Amino acid sequence: MPSQHWQPATRQVVGVTESNAIAFDNAFVDNATKSVNDPSFTNSKLFNDFAVYGFVEGAVLFDGTKVSGSGVGNEASWTYTGTQYWIAGANYNFHAVAPMTAGGWTKTAADATSTTLSFVNNGTTDLLYDTKAQQGKVSGNEKVAFSFRHVLSKVKFSFENAYNATNATIKVKNIKITNPHKTATVDLTAATAWDNQTADDLVLEFGMATDDEATAGEKENAEVAYAFGKTYESQNERFLIPSASPLTTYAYNVKFDVVLLVSGQEIDTYEHTVTANFAPQPGNSYDIKAVINATNIDPEHAQEPIEFTVNTLPDWGTANNVDAQ
Repeated sequence: MPSQHWQPATRQVVGVTESNAIAFDNAFVDNATKSVNDPSFTNSKLFNDFAVYGFVEGAVLFDGTKVSGSGVGNEASWTYTGTQYWIAGANYNFHAVAPMTAGGWTKTAADATSTTLSFVNNGTTDLLYDTKAQQGKVSGNEKVAFSFRHVLSKVKFSFENAYNATNATIKVKNIKITNPHKTATVDLTAATAWDNQTADDLVLEFGMATDDEATAGEKENAEVAYAFGKTYESQNERFLIPSASPLTTYAYNVKFDVVLLVSGQEIDTYEHTVTANFAPQPGNSYDIKAVINATNIDPEHAQEPIEFTVNTLPDWGTANNVDAQ
């Protein structure tokens, strides 16, 4: 990608001192969302490294250099090997991809200016990107401060218990998407970034419908039952490769089990296979909601309410008189 330029300026090489070395700071992530178990990187849960591609007046300065550290703002401490320095008046462009280690991505071209990656999704590893432009100064050069953004989509499920039978509760467990895209390519600077999505053997596991108050043992054994009127969300959120465009809708195969309990005793388990149709977009988190009631808890037929009627009431019979003794 060609570098972006300010108006021409007089350039000079400043003194080679550590204080004027190019440094990276304030690596943080926006658009965080709350869930029971959220795999996203957030300000409080950061990655440990990221890769930098940097250019000065179009010349390659950083070519996938590893920047390691932690923290945001005043707590940030990020370092790299092979110090580079600011040139006064020179125009710099930086691209950063996180995480670098076990991030599931590789560059598709050897050209250092390329911003296109191949990505293999596992559903649990976030992918982040940011770009910065900065001009070198004689002194007082600020650290390159990245504000990373999520370039994947994220999804979770919510289930409302609308099964209004007295003493009945439900469990929802084994929630999964069985046909997500596993591989794709992304041009990090393009308006329509994602392309070449392919499905493979990836299955995204979301666990059970639960909440923050459930114990670890309940979650481990899928023992979280909830009453009429309650809405619980999937134990896990998972990442999706985004759609090729806002108009490209995918049909995701969703499977889950609904267990019906009466007075705490498991009566039956219903296996559901449904389709969720939507076009996931980069940086967006999706909550797919379902309402479980008597008409759909059993995917084969609606349940009928138990009713009572009275067919007949016999007349009183006439008995012989009985004398009292």
